[in-house]
Amino acid sequence: MKSSGQAVPTDSYTTNSKFTLGPAGAKGGATVIGADTAIKGDIKSRGDIVVSGVVEGEVSSESKIVVAAGGAVTGRLVAVEVVVEGRLAGDVSASKSASLLNGSELRGDIATQVIMIEPGATFVGRCSMPETTQGQIVTKS
Repeated sequence: MKSSGQAVPTDSYTTNSKFTLGPAGAKGGATVIGADTAIKGDIKSRGDIVVSGVVEGEVSSESKIVVAAGGAVTGRLVAVEVVVEGRLAGDVSASKSASLLNGSELRGDIATQVIMIEPGATFVGRCSMPETTQGQIVTKS
C-alpha cells in the first residue's frame, strides 16, 4: 500500500469540476492524494486537500476537501468546504458548504450551512443545517 501524498502549489492543479482550489501558498497550498495512492489513516491539513486516490480514515482541513472523480474515501470529512465528485462512505462536517457533483456518491450524513446536490449525484443519508445560521438549499436544473 502506498502511503504518501504530494504537496503542490494550488495554481498547478485543478480538478475536473468548475470548483477551484485556493491561490498558491494559501494555508500551505494543496495536498494531492494521487490516483495511484492509497492511504489508511487520518489526514490533517491547514490547506486544501484533493483526493484522487483511495483514503480510509478521517480527512480534515482548515480549508477545502475535494474528493475528485475516481477518488474514494471511507471515513469522515471535516472542512470549511467539501466537494464530492467521486465516492464517499462517511459523514461530512462542512462549516460553510458541501457540494455533490453529477456522478458522485455519498453514503453518510452531512452537517453544513449550504448544500448543493447536482442531478446525477447519489446521496443516501441525512442532512442537517445549524439553526444558528441562515441555511440555504441550492438547487440546479
